[in-house]
Amino acid sequence: MKCVDAMKWPLLIIFLCLGFGTPSVLAESQVTGNEKFGGTESPIHITADRLESNHKMRWVEFIGNVMATQDDVVMTADRMKIFYKSGGDTSMEADALEKIVSQGNVKIVFDNKTKTAVADKAVYKADQKVLVLSGGNPRVWSGNNIVRGKKITLFQAENRSLVEGEGQDQVEATLHVKNGGGLMK
Repeated sequence: MKCVDAMKWPLLIIFLCLGFGTPSVLAESQVTGNEKFGGTESPIHITADRLESNHKMRWVEFIGNVMATQDDVVMTADRMKIFYKSGGDTSMEADALEKIVSQGNVKIVFDNKTKTAVADKAVYKADQKVLVLSGGNPRVWSGNNIVRGKKITLFQAENRSLVEGEGQDQVEATLHVKNGGGLMK
């Protein structure tokens, strides 16, 4: 699985709410991503039951039935909290984002719905372009190919991944090979 494909993460460079209030019934936002795909800016759309922000602590959090979409990437979670850097302004610059922590029933669908990642928690560190999936049986799959572990780390900038087990819970992968390929063929 290509890590770069897994991480069209401007989807999560969201973050608009640096200057927004807290609606109580439905929080819905649409912004334009600053990173470009194919030379055009892509809008990011986020919906949630509620939005909270704390400008002094430099975070904004979407709570309840969170869905963030951009291009072919869809991320859902119970909660999504975005931390921005000190000195970040309201221009939504990609470098103002520090990290994103999504929790509860996290699911990321990407690459034209051909790949999916799930976990109880996902942490994206913007500067390092690293996504860490943990809790609740993290797994990533494409078609019939699947990998599972206690912790899955996708290094976007390096186009690599690391899947870790813990104790008796080993890493597990199921790979389907085409036409005679395999271990001894």
